[in-house]
Amino acid sequence: MAMQQEQTKAHKDADPVHQQEHVRRWQDYFTFNTDHKVIGIQYLVTSFFFSFIGGALAEGVRTELATPDPDFVSPLMYNRMMTMHGTIMIFLWIIPAGAAFANYLIPLMIGAKDMAFPKLNAVAFWMLPPGGLLLLAAFFVGAPEAGWTSY
Repeated sequence: MAMQQEQTKAHKDADPVHQQEHVRRWQDYFTFNTDHKVIGIQYLVTSFFFSFIGGALAEGVRTELATPDPDFVSPLMYNRMMTMHGTIMIFLWIIPAGAAFANYLIPLMIGAKDMAFPKLNAVAFWMLPPGGLLLLAAFFVGAPEAGWTSY
């Protein structure tokens, strides 16, 4: 019994970077964690969430193109949907998915315990969801209508 307690204590002391002693709930674990693997998974889940929204906009665009007449949405709303689809798919899906794989795999590949600045890494992730929601809120105040030329 004493040996098992010593092994458990030695295991806890061996990796002080990923100790989360103050975490009581799973929400706190994902909110305050600075582990590169957890942040990588958060990036990936968030990017796929936004990819579903971008995919829904793509379906709306394709539905409008099913007939020659503007049946589903107005031409102005079609341009807005096309612009928002492209912006979401590039800036909220492709780039964060690349960051997800980089966060998860690069420290493992180079043999590092964590990223160089783990708290900055976590803050960078937590800027993504509010930024994405701010971009989606543009539909309510007048979304951009530039089509594929805005990026």
